[in-house]
Formats: sequence, C-alpha cells, structure tokens
Amino acid sequence: MQRTTPLARAVAGILLGLATAAPVAAAALWSEAPAMLSLRADGPQPQRYRSLRLDVDAMRGALREAVAEGKPFALPRPDGGFAEFVLEDSGTLSPELAARFPQILSLRGRDAAGNRARVDLSDLGLQALVFDQDGSWVVEPIEFGSGGDYLSFRRSDAAVQSRFHCDTHDRDETPDEHAAAPGISTVTGASRRVLRTAVATTGEYTAFFGGTAALGQAAVVAAVNRVNEVYGNEFSVTLQLVANNNLLIYTDAATDPYTNNSGSTMLGQNQTNLDSVIGAANYDLGHVFSTGGGGVATLNAVCSSGSKARGVTGRSSPTGDPFWIDYVAHEMGHQFGGAHTFNSSASSCGGGNRTSSAAYETGSGSTIQAYAGICGTDDLQPNSDPYFHAKSLEQMQARLDAVPGCGSSTPNPSSAPVIPAMTTSYAIPARTPFTLTAPPASDADGDALTYDWEEYDLGPSTAINVDNGTSPIVRSWNPAATRTRTIPRLSNLLANTTAPGEILPTMDRASMKFRLTVRDNHAGGGRSSSADMPGIQVVAAAGPFLVTAPNTAVSWTTDLPQTVTWNVAGTTAAPISCAGVDIDFSPNGGMTWPLRLASAAPNNGSASVTIPSGNATTQARIRVSCSTNLFFDLSDVSFTVVQGDVIFRNGFQ
Repeated sequence: MQRTTPLARAVAGILLGLATAAPVAAAALWSEAPAMLSLRADGPQPQRYRSLRLDVDAMRGALREAVAEGKPFALPRPDGGFAEFVLEDSGTLSPELAARFPQILSLRGRDAAGNRARVDLSDLGLQALVFDQDGSWVVEPIEFGSGGDYLSFRRSDAAVQSRFHCDTHDRDETPDEHAAAPGISTVTGASRRVLRTAVATTGEYTAFFGGTAALGQAAVVAAVNRVNEVYGNEFSVTLQLVANNNLLIYTDAATDPYTNNSGSTMLGQNQTNLDSVIGAANYDLGHVFSTGGGGVATLNAVCSSGSKARGVTGRSSPTGDPFWIDYVAHEMGHQFGGAHTFNSSASSCGGGNRTSSAAYETGSGSTIQAYAGICGTDDLQPNSDPYFHAKSLEQMQARLDAVPGCGSSTPNPSSAPVIPAMTTSYAIPARTPFTLTAPPASDADGDALTYDWEEYDLGPSTAINVDNGTSPIVRSWNPAATRTRTIPRLSNLLANTTAPGEILPTMDRASMKFRLTVRDNHAGGGRSSSADMPGIQVVAAAGPFLVTAPNTAVSWTTDLPQTVTWNVAGTTAAPISCAGVDIDFSPNGGMTWPLRLASAAPNNGSASVTIPSGNATTQARIRVSCSTNLFFDLSDVSFTVVQGDVIFRNGFQ
C-alpha cells in the first residue's frame, strides 16, 4: 500500500477541488515589467531573467490566505507562466520566535509535479527558491522592502559576484579505503531530527538589510529556510531557530561581540557569545553571519560541546541563493562533518583547501561541499548545485549517527529506497562513450525517486579534462528521474563537444568506480540510499570503438539494404570480449532511439540493415552498441532518410 504525506494529500486535494480552493489569479498579483530593470550592484546579477511587477499589498493577503486555507499560490517561472504550490509552515522558526515576529512567514511546499519550494515573506519582501527537474530557480525583489520590482531566474544563470575563501579546522586527512564490492554504502534520514539552531549576525550584516533587528532576523530566517530545503531532503533534518534568537541579531558594529572581517577570530567569539547569551545546553548548532572574513567552520562540530557554535559565513553581499547554498549550506556542511570534495588545486582550490581523502569531484566540483566558480581554469560552473555528493552524504550521516541524542528526533515514517545489488563486472575500451543503467529501485511509499551516478575515485590533484589513470574525470550532475547516465552527457556527445569536467578515460584503469545514490524526495523529510557497482576495467589498448558509416550527411532510402560500418578497435578480444552489437535508429537527432535495426549482430565491423517505411527524416542517427556491455558510439552528424517506393505483396502496387 502506498502512503501519502499530508502535504501530498493537500496537493492532490487541491487538484481535485479547484472550484472550492481556487488560487488567486496570477495576473492579479504579477505583471510583466520592462526587461531592462536597473539591478542593484550588491543584488542578484543573473545573465538571463524574467522581470516582473508584484502587487505587494495584494500578495501579502493572498499568501496568508493560501497558507491558512490550503490554496495553491502562484510563483512566476523564469521562462514564462506560473507554478502553483501548496504551502505550509517550514518549521524554521520555533513557535516562540514566530510569535515575536508575526510579520515573518517561513514556508515550504510542493506543486502537482512534485517540485519543491521554499518561500519567505517579511519586511524584506517575498523570496522564493524552487527545485525542479532542471535544477532550481529563484524569485527575488530587486530592492529589499516594499518595492514591487522582482526577478525570476535560474540559479545556473546567476553570476559569481566575488571570490570566497573557506577554511576548516580539525581537517581529517586520513586516506579512505573503498572496496569495490557492491552493496548499500550509505542510508540517510532514518530519523527526522529538529536541531535547535542559533544564528548570530554582526552589526555590519544587519546594516546590509536595513539595520533593524527585525530585518536582520528576517534575513537569517530566509537563509536558514533555504538551507533546510537541502538538509531536509538529504538527511530529514530541520534547523529550527531557537526561541530567543532575536538576542543574537546585532545592530551596532561598534558594540557587537564580533570581528566582522576575521572569520577565524569569530569562530571563538561565536562559541563564547552563544554559550553566554543562549546557554550551552540550549542549542545544538550555532553559526554567525557577517559581511567579511569568508567562511570557516570546525568539522564535526554539531552537538559537540565547546565547538558546536564554531561556524562562520561572511560575504560582502550576504544574500541570494549563491550565498545561502554555496556558502551557508557549505560551511554548515563542515559542521556536520562534510569535507571539501573538489580535486583541483587551482586558484581558491589551492592553499591547502583540498581534502585528499574526499576529493572525488573533478576540478572545482559542483556539489555543495565543492568549490564551484572559484577555482579559475578548473571551474565546472559558476555556482554549486543544491545537493550533496555521495561522499558528503556518507560523512555527514556518519556524524549524525555518532550523536544519536543530538536534537529531538522521531523515527522517519518514510522508507528508504532499496537498490538491488549490482554484481556484473565490465571491461570497456578507452576513448569510447558508455552508459550506466541503474536497476529499478523500490520505494515502499511510492515516492518519486531520483537517481544520481557519481564517479567514486581518488587520485592526485589534476586539472580538469586530464586523465592520469586514477583521479576522477567524470563530474556530478543534478539527480534526475532517469536511471541512466551516459558518459559523456548525451547533449555533448550529439554536439561533438566536451563539457568541463567530463571526459572519456584514455588510460588503463583496473577499476573505475561509480556510486549510485537514489533519493526519495519525500515531503516532510527525504531519505536516500547509495550503492557501489563493481569497478569498470578500462583497456587503453582497445578503442576508440567508432561508427564510421553513416558518419556524414548522406541520404538513405527506406526499405532498401544499407551498410553500417564501425571500428571494432580490439573489442572482441579479452577482457572486453564483445561478440555482438545492437544497431539502433533515431529519427530525431539522437534524442530517442525507438527502432532497433539489428540485435546481436557479429562484432566484425559491418552489418546490413534496412530502415522500414514510414521513417523518413532529416535528423537520422545510427547507434552501434555492444550487446553485452556498456559502451557504444553514434554517427557524428545527422543524415537524411527518404521514403522509398512502397511495393505491396501478391503482385499489387
């Protein structure tokens, strides 16, 4: 039997009963604005965005009504249109703190497609972050306060505004040993935890948002609510601001107990201050926000007496999703035991910041504990993606398991995904694309599962797109509903381009390892399971396995024999031992492959195939793949298939 959460039931109920719980018409709140709005220098600077005007007064009433009555609330998508979310209290504010700041709403929700949202309403305006299948997008005011000018944009379009320095104390440099045997490696979120969280602000931080304690507190709530979306989905953890957190919002830089521009100094200052103001026994995790000093935190500090407040995040513009996810979630990740996962030593990745025992991500990396956007020529992308690498999940869950009494916890009613054992070993040719396919995972709750394949190799620090035979060469991508991961990514393969941080192996590898993480994305507290597949042997003496014809813009005719050729490239010999190949046809440039032209044809470099009538196209591609292995190749360009004469049987035409 499938079980549903209250939020999921609410979403279903809304869809079935729109007549009685109709959303406020989006057009009544939002209107398109001129594309060339003036962006503030210290605000979001997306390369692409949708500019809008919001009726702020009407929105405040509509949002509170939507939450109270279970109505969907519309948020503007960056690419046009609206997404409607059923919203509820996020639990980010303790009840006592919420009563002190009734003007602040901190919400979470889902839409009918299961996309997740975090929404905040305060005197700073409306702020929202939405997670969908393409990553995440943001709705923010251009100016904090009552103004109605807003932007909607993708996180991936946000520009890097400044460099960021991060340091960790008590770094663990002990090398890890990873067996290649398959099996469950990490299971997260067995308990739903609420951690009493105390977040202080320097006077400079509060001044950035307007200078009042209420505005400083609103900024802290927005930051922690965003972090909660990630930690809740990954670990079933909610960071709940303590009842008297308002005592930690400092408004005068001259009298606050912090050295704003020195993160290392503020580590000790914050521990002393929180123990004094809040009480050492009254919180589980402490942090301080500033406008300078970068980020620094003590590893494994959460619920550790004498160090649980040793976490600092500072940035000249301490707002927006890059600050919340790239920096705050990152520094708190250290406090939960997550080390740096990038393998680069360039730019900010150098200077002792690399952690050799956790450097599973090529280049700058792209997940939260990596350094996306600040590693110079080794950058994979401008900002972090809002999820943790499999290594981070392992380390951070281990810390939570080590402190079972940390915070308040209840058994998670959601079951973790179950991944069937992966036992088949493969040897593949070098310089040849390959596809990993996960076995279908099961979930007792019927949750919408997402899959994430990540290379799980350690080696010396290298520049991106260089294979030394041991270090990681395949980057992490956002979790997705598909069970397959093609390397390189299909879009790059079809365009004959190379993505930063994703290349094919060129050297012998005895065991190229991959870890699969399956997330259930359960409303109210997510869970995940990870498992290793047997290591893949890479044979440099074989490959590249290449389609050689059709490999130009030729023209074929349906219903006539055509010849497909390929370079066998030593793939019939041991240890690869590929005796047969499958030949598939795509009518749409390689996006789908609905037609198999040959199955288990001899792997001898040539086969005769016939494309049936009704498949005329100008975007044809051919794929030749080993019938019993992971590797394949595609024709490099699209070609044309024209309809041939149709000849009917029995002498009639």
